[in-house]
Amino acid sequence: SESDFYASAATFARTCAVLLLIAIYIFFHLIARAGRLHNSVEKRWEHLQEFVKPGILGAPPDVQLNTKDSVRVQLCDTEDRLCSFWTSDQVWKSAELTRDEAWLRPGWIKVPIGVQATLMMDNNQQQVLRFGRYRCNGTSLNCQGITSMVVEASIMSAIEAISLSCTGEEWVKAPAIMHTVYSKKAFSKKDVTMIAQFSISRLDRFERAKAVWRGPSSVVIFLATNTDIVELKKYFERPGKLALYNSITLTIVKPNYSLGTHSRYPINHLRNIGIQATVTDYIYVIDADFVPTSKLYDFASTTLISLLERATHPTAYVVPCLAIKEEYRGKFPDTIKELQPLMKSGIAYITDPRAGHGPTYTQLFLNSPVLKNPPSYEVCYESQWEPYYIVNRNHPHPYYDERFKNQGGDKQSHALLLNALGYRFLVLRDHFMYHMDHATLKWTGDGLDQAKQKDFTYFENYAPEMDKIFGSNYRWPRGCTRPLVQSFKRDLQGIGTM
Repeated sequence: SESDFYASAATFARTCAVLLLIAIYIFFHLIARAGRLHNSVEKRWEHLQEFVKPGILGAPPDVQLNTKDSVRVQLCDTEDRLCSFWTSDQVWKSAELTRDEAWLRPGWIKVPIGVQATLMMDNNQQQVLRFGRYRCNGTSLNCQGITSMVVEASIMSAIEAISLSCTGEEWVKAPAIMHTVYSKKAFSKKDVTMIAQFSISRLDRFERAKAVWRGPSSVVIFLATNTDIVELKKYFERPGKLALYNSITLTIVKPNYSLGTHSRYPINHLRNIGIQATVTDYIYVIDADFVPTSKLYDFASTTLISLLERATHPTAYVVPCLAIKEEYRGKFPDTIKELQPLMKSGIAYITDPRAGHGPTYTQLFLNSPVLKNPPSYEVCYESQWEPYYIVNRNHPHPYYDERFKNQGGDKQSHALLLNALGYRFLVLRDHFMYHMDHATLKWTGDGLDQAKQKDFTYFENYAPEMDKIFGSNYRWPRGCTRPLVQSFKRDLQGIGTM
């Protein structure tokens, strides 16, 4: 009847109105929650700053890296009154030189580490100046008749200069040297930099990662012994190696060998140096043994940057990682489809599937989806988790704690700090990274000598500090949107298999 029709219509209208109000409530509730999360992150970040010291608890390292502009040739006149500076990677012609007053009466020229200055003379001869201070006395350096000067920053110039402090009887007492040679290729700030650190034993291994990463890279090479600089020079003398690093920002670190502590590989310190040398807003910190999928960079530089820019509070996009048996000689996997049979046969596997990498829940990205899934899935933080991730460093992003040396606690402590600040962790579905297991490969210096690497530990030293700063619930997954649901599912199905 007509009355029943109107009654049904009224009921339907009321139901729609209620649903609309519920939807509006949920919408504004989510906006308010996102705002509270963001504010809480800011407050925690401000609170953390009260406790940090250089290189500790997320503070940047206490080092001063050279910049592109600081690597300049210096010229002073004979009376040391007028000096001028000439930047690298440029050709300075006669017209530019003669306009400078110091060039009218040149007294000496100083070439910094990592730079080569080539003086072109009016008799078509050349004078090549490397690291050092040269006086214009006509004997060691002829400053008359210079028609142009080519100033170039190069890896080989840096290696040659560092070699001077690594040879002879005084090499032990020589102070630490840290020099950065910046990429010859320019990249936008809106890009993702892959950051790696390693000793010379990993030079060849890192090439595989760089081969699939077309974007910017920041690499830190640690010279564990005074003879390493010789091996580093031999490496770059091999065909094609210098060209490989043209698009890489390279920092060479020579420690003070007389301190004795250089044998304890300063892994987090080196990571921080690599971050400091980065010019992009987005970073991806890996270890030299790992190789990402070939399409990860394209995905990260487009989709992930857009997602990170729109994120309402800090987010870390986790790249799942796994190992491949060292004896494997087949084609390395580059897609999930290629990875699946290797996982089923045991050739590829998850290292430390419990706490270390279990929270990544690799079964989710290994299973083929029935329907198209979003590019990532959320996981809640778990204690001792050590993921690799891509993050926006403009959000409150702590550096790595440099008190961790060698192996153990170095990545776990950083993930724990991100969680305490309120980061969300989203795992990529279609991309991963792998490394060849290396049971026979030894660490630099003290390596895995447990007796020599326990100056600062994750549980005995770091965890109590976090408790003091953030409270006893600092391990609770603060940024996770469904911590209770995920915790319940994990308890039912087991860690790493959800």
